[in-house]
Amino acid sequence: MKSKLETAEDRVKELFKLAEQELRRGNLERTKRYINLARKIGMKCQYTFPKELKRKFCKKCNMLLIPKISCEIKLNKKTKTMDIKCFNCNNIRRYPYGE
Repeated sequence: MKSKLETAEDRVKELFKLAEQELRRGNLERTKRYINLARKIGMKCQYTFPKELKRKFCKKCNMLLIPKISCEIKLNKKTKTMDIKCFNCNNIRRYPYGE
């Protein structure tokens, strides 16, 4: 029998897949809803999202971030950061890269 944490992990991954399908169809509200549900499940079960999933959505508006569809990615060589700009809310997240 699966533990509570494993069940939460499976459900979160499934919701991210569904959100990506809906975003590609153009249904933005359903995409946001799926991401919101995944975040709520994660909080309730104390599931820590892996690094790949954390960077896949906008923390301000719950939009799934897919390059050229819902976000823009720029590499800033001066500060050695990757700037991800959400098209929905224009929020910019910066993640370091390199050494």
